Amino acid sequence: MLTGVKVIIVEDSFVVAHSLGCLLEGFGCEVVGKAANVQDACVLAENAEFDVAILDINLGGVLVTEVARKTEAKGARIVYLTGFSGPDLLPEDLRSHRCLAKPVRADDLVAAILGT
Repeated sequence: MLTGVKVIIVEDSFVVAHSLGCLLEGFGCEVVGKAANVQDACVLAENAEFDVAILDINLGGVLVTEVARKTEAKGARIVYLTGFSGPDLLPEDLRSHRCLAKPVRADDLVAAILGT
């Protein structure tokens, strides 16, 4: 279903990041990198070749604004994940991307990646 889609995962919970990676690989995605903080995520977003970035909005109290901007600059799709906040924390120009609540349902994640 998602065969060949290259994804990065930016998530500060190891368990959630690992689970997402397994789920996405099961759907045929290639997880090309993971990051747990904004600094590492920015490096990943600048250097990795990817189609979709799965971004936890709040990484230990730091918003993923800079990572989202780098992802947009590459023309890659963004899917936000959130456990307790929403995209309204981000600047208005970054709020249009799909936002899913954790725990995320597999079919919702696939639809968001596909842009449907």
